[in-house]
Amino acid sequence: MKQHDYRVLVANGQGTGKTIECLAAISIDRLKLCPAIIVCPSSVVINWYKEARKWCPWARVHPIINRNDRLPKRRHHIYIISWNLMTERAAELVSIGHRLLIADEAQYAKNSEAARSQTLAELARLSPHLLLLSGTPLINSHSELVNLYKMFGSAEPPPMIRRLLGDVAPDVPDKLRLTLPVYLRPRHAEDYRKAFEEFDEWLKSELEKRMSEGEAKEAAQRALAAEALIKIGYLRRLVGVAKTYACVDWISRAVRVGEPVVIFCEHGEVIHRIQKMLKRQGITYVTVRGSTPKNKRQQYVEQFQAGEVPVFIGTKAAHTGITLTRARHLCFAERFWTSADEEQAEDRIRRISQKYPTKIWFLHAVGTVDDRIADIIERKRRIIANAIGSEDIENTEESAVLELVSNWSEQVNAPTHNGDPMLGLVRSLPPLPKPKEVQALIFLGSRWNEASVKAWCKMNKYTTQSIRKKTGKKIEATLRSPSMFRQGSLKTVKVSQQIYILTGQRLKRPSAKQYRRQKRLQEQKVGKKFLRKRRKTRKK
Repeated sequence: MKQHDYRVLVANGQGTGKTIECLAAISIDRLKLCPAIIVCPSSVVINWYKEARKWCPWARVHPIINRNDRLPKRRHHIYIISWNLMTERAAELVSIGHRLLIADEAQYAKNSEAARSQTLAELARLSPHLLLLSGTPLINSHSELVNLYKMFGSAEPPPMIRRLLGDVAPDVPDKLRLTLPVYLRPRHAEDYRKAFEEFDEWLKSELEKRMSEGEAKEAAQRALAAEALIKIGYLRRLVGVAKTYACVDWISRAVRVGEPVVIFCEHGEVIHRIQKMLKRQGITYVTVRGSTPKNKRQQYVEQFQAGEVPVFIGTKAAHTGITLTRARHLCFAERFWTSADEEQAEDRIRRISQKYPTKIWFLHAVGTVDDRIADIIERKRRIIANAIGSEDIENTEESAVLELVSNWSEQVNAPTHNGDPMLGLVRSLPPLPKPKEVQALIFLGSRWNEASVKAWCKMNKYTTQSIRKKTGKKIEATLRSPSMFRQGSLKTVKVSQQIYILTGQRLKRPSAKQYRRQKRLQEQKVGKKFLRKRRKTRKK
């Protein structure tokens, strides 16, 4: 970056440390590069602020959080603003007189006609130094990469740094993608069948009507794509709602064996149902979506990373810029439209700090629109893997819908499945016993040690008094003394193959009023005379 006067397209893959690289550049050449403006997604404004305070402790850093947040009178070294606020506060940003502009997730400016792209182009024109950061610089087609080139104001392509996670951190374990089959429950299957038949009939009749009027087939398909997007969105939502049972079942199984998980969804109704069922299971979670306040987003990420909650639920609002490496399992309850969006989401858990192999799980409703979407995404993924930037790649929501419309009548083979084919059809697991009912936890096997037992208990809201290793590969975590439970009421509840919980009926502690009454009755029973005599003896 320094060699090219800090005018570079940094296209390193997700999780390779682009944030630290840029802050290191500012720290090394502070006289040359400050003041600097950092434009980033709203979900990571606070994260950029914390990283800037960590790696540039000498700098005055000002994050612009909302519309009413005024710029400080005293000039700062680093200003951080979201893409959403950049256009509204453009005039103020220009007045800073910045020397370096950093655009995180620069693919947000891929459309040259969009207002934020034009605002970024103006800020770039006024900046002597420009760093565009993007793990996926090519989203739709090569022309969008050209739009990023234009930000540098040169006819020739700017220098591009392109390193993948394997180049930067070869010790980070591999990623494995797995597909889990989900079969819809009868009621949901019937609702989907009716909606599918209605869409199928509508598409055929509209195509025939337009073609009979002399319109070419491809033109007719393009004309119907916008309306088809809404109708296919309805099909996807029906499938997503039907898959919530399987999703919560999968989450429950993972949490029971001590695995924190990340879930990605797209529809609000799907998230709401998952949240509702998790509450019934007694499983805590955090959710980051478009409506989540900016100051809460980083707080939720930190809670998950600290092991305070076992489940992180996110939408596309959380698929860039955040680190969730506490989890090594990520599940898509709903497929995104593009492989680039999915890979961005996948790499929230596979980053430089990840120590374990990561697994990406796709809940796939067999015999539904999931078959077609999965087929399109996998084909696009293979194209991108072969050559990024060397050919036009149509990989957008609109292009995916157009391909669905074009090939709707063709038979699509479902992807190869891994796992339990009954997921979501069997009865849900019962919730774990409430902490007040638990006397102790028993952990078996070589996997468990004091640290992992503490993490499991913290994740499931069990506060332990002591943890001790017993004979063999057995660890007992005590929550309460056995004397606090009714005699003979303790029983063993199996959580998993390696975890057992001892529960029982708690003895009721008398209230202050009941205690006084019991004492009075005792005095009456023993006799006041005897008690007076005992008191006199004690005094002597």
